[in-house]
Amino acid sequence: MAQKSTDNFTGQWKTAEGAIIEINKSGLAFIGKPQGKDVLVLNNLTFTDGKWQGILSNPKKNTSANCEAYLEGNKIRFVVKKGMMKKEIVWTKTN
Repeated sequence: MAQKSTDNFTGQWKTAEGAIIEINKSGLAFIGKPQGKDVLVLNNLTFTDGKWQGILSNPKKNTSANCEAYLEGNKIRFVVKKGMMKKEIVWTKTN
């Protein structure tokens, strides 16, 4: 699916684990925090070189990795890359 610079990731998204992440726009980038917490789990998601790229973090494991994000209807599909490893994560819009 093609990515567009006009994609809008704002809103509340549910992770596979059931957490609700609130994504807002900050300048030209999107950031995401779990509801009621000040911890960034999605940082600096910006449209660069024809792709949405940012950093996805797991505060429980104290890890972060680069990611690409694809808006697919009411879902965001993240392709997370760390070294040679690659993983897909899907969040579903709740509102």
